[in-house]
Amino acid sequence: MKIMFIRPKPSSDTIGLQHLMIVEPLELEVLGSLVNSDDKVQIVDMILEKEPVEHFIRKFSPDVLCITGYITHIPVMVEYARTAKLIRFEIITIVGGVHVEKHPEDIDSQYIDYRIVRNATRSFPKLLEYLKFKAPFPEGVLKHGEKLDVSKLPKFDFYFPFPNRSLTDQYRKNYFYVFHDKVALMKTSFGCPYKCNFCYCRYITDDNYFARPLTDVIKELMEIKEKEIYIVDDDFLLSPKRVRSFIELLRKHQIKKRFLVYGRADFIIEHPEIIEEFQKEGLRTIIVGLESFKDSELDSFNKKTSQNINEEAMRILQRYGVDCYAAIITAPDWSYQDFKMVGDKIIELGLKFVNLQPLTPLKGVDFDVDDTELVIKRNDFPRWDLAHVSICPSQMSLNQYYRQILYLYDRITFNPKTILNFLFKYPLYMQFKLAIGMFKVRKQYLKMINETAYV
Repeated sequence: MKIMFIRPKPSSDTIGLQHLMIVEPLELEVLGSLVNSDDKVQIVDMILEKEPVEHFIRKFSPDVLCITGYITHIPVMVEYARTAKLIRFEIITIVGGVHVEKHPEDIDSQYIDYRIVRNATRSFPKLLEYLKFKAPFPEGVLKHGEKLDVSKLPKFDFYFPFPNRSLTDQYRKNYFYVFHDKVALMKTSFGCPYKCNFCYCRYITDDNYFARPLTDVIKELMEIKEKEIYIVDDDFLLSPKRVRSFIELLRKHQIKKRFLVYGRADFIIEHPEIIEEFQKEGLRTIIVGLESFKDSELDSFNKKTSQNINEEAMRILQRYGVDCYAAIITAPDWSYQDFKMVGDKIIELGLKFVNLQPLTPLKGVDFDVDDTELVIKRNDFPRWDLAHVSICPSQMSLNQYYRQILYLYDRITFNPKTILNFLFKYPLYMQFKLAIGMFKVRKQYLKMINETAYV
């Protein structure tokens, strides 16, 4: 059997963080590792390829086409499946991804044969056995037209085999995350025990949390060729005991890597000694969801942190030379003064990497708004990218809100201290790559400003 995995290219309507980061399709490498050795497997990364998808389908002529993606990829995934069926109707099409798992009705298409909705690492190989040998039909898979019945889904199973990274050999030199060049991805845990009401991550696993054994993690880490490692756990800095053990194992096995991880501000201030020790063993950057510099907003998000915690965490990271990529939520009730205050605070704290995310009520999260308050239709999937404004602003026009977001980005990016830091700290080729990416993202925001000029 010939099996092709495709990572889709985002729609032009999606404000594309791929201009600032392109990382390996880890989920496809994991599924690729589960295919029998007598089958032929190929991964096609359409973010990096120049030819249209039909070129690769015709060339490889797969028996099975597997496509994964997020909510923003729904129309592209359907179009890829349609293209495959038009080339050869007998091609079996399978789709998956976190949005498909939770809302498979959004991609129930005549061109898609099967949707993976639970435990892909268990159900996908069983689906292949079903296709090849008429084995029993697996749990956690829906056929075209079949509706999701949550009560019939199997329990969560977090089995995670080592990815087959050789399937992306031709692309690996192109994977990067901001200033982390030639970066490899690792997944060491699933879910998050915190209850932030805006977050989709905990919804994916229905509030279940599972951490892989560190011996397994270290074994996989030692097999990775890249020096830069991006640990994509929703929160790697969760258990002080586990992080300390991880640091000890790095020392024991003399592993010399540089790490990018997710962590909360409260962990940083409660365990500065761990940050210091981890930095000595390669911690380079922490992505921190600061979310807000107003306690009232943090309370409304159920974040369980405070403005003071956020500010102290940033000081600790600066003390130990750890970069922070900060996430800030822009609320729909922000005024011009709120945007100015946040910009002042970001500059005061010396933050240089900030992702501004308009508050977005994705389906399934704990807060919701009436559809009459939305400025993006629910089925306009490419724009549900956590960058488009989805809730109608209350203190200014939509056009002015987009202008304020872009102006805030400009204040951060063109701050003289930020520019000097970049010039002296990072290689010129990475600065050039990032500058091009920022220009492309800026173009997309200017497009939205033009589109909303008369709204």
